[in-house]
Amino acid sequence: MAELEQIEMSRYRHELLLDLRHLVKKYSRIMAWEVPELDEQRANRLLIEAMRDAFKEIDPDP
Repeated sequence: MAELEQIEMSRYRHELLLDLRHLVKKYSRIMAWEVPELDEQRANRLLIEAMRDAFKEIDPDP
């Protein structure tokens, strides 16, 4: 059964990647509104780190 889930997930990998990139851009824009001299690379690293932390919180197998 696990193989079926893997096959299904492989269908969504590209879409998931696009969604994650969109989230980073979205929150980077929001941060830019609040921080006029925003270092975009640093902001993106911070956003990705925050996303990793959030994934850890929702991971069913920590």
